[in-house]
Amino acid sequence: MTDPSVPPAVRGVLGSPRTLAAWALVGYAALFLAFTFLIWITPGAGSVSGGAASAFGDFTDLVVMAMPVVAVVLAAYVTPPVAGARLITLIALIEYGVAFLLGALTFLIGLGAAFDGVNDAEDGVRGLEYLVMGFARLALVAVAGYVVYRAFTGLGGRIPLGGRSTVPPPVAP
Repeated sequence: MTDPSVPPAVRGVLGSPRTLAAWALVGYAALFLAFTFLIWITPGAGSVSGGAASAFGDFTDLVVMAMPVVAVVLAAYVTPPVAGARLITLIALIEYGVAFLLGALTFLIGLGAAFDGVNDAEDGVRGLEYLVMGFARLALVAVAGYVVYRAFTGLGGRIPLGGRSTVPPPVAP
């Protein structure tokens, strides 16, 4: 028996463990990205490049960046897809776009901190590690974003990429 005081939308989310888990995963990743951004833009005691290098590690945190793709697998790839699977994949796609763009920006700014004060071989290897592993982290975020994009388009989603509208040609009388 269903409780009439619970709205149908809430009942749909709470009724399916997969739906609840998918929403929780994309919600946590969104909150994590938002707070990472707020902490990054808040003035701190360190240098700008040092703060960016720290934020880069957070924007591309592998555990958090795995959450949206797991949510999409739960919502879209496990059959049958849950109600709202397209919206979950769209939110995950936006999260990966934000993580990639802000991650790339903080990566580039953080290069200054990674190579600042290189005095010996160990410092040089640490700078090289930041560079190589930074590209690898960004590549993993891009791959996860691509997987989510494929799921989104597989569910019938479209992303308008251009400002031009496709107007049909006029019909001759």
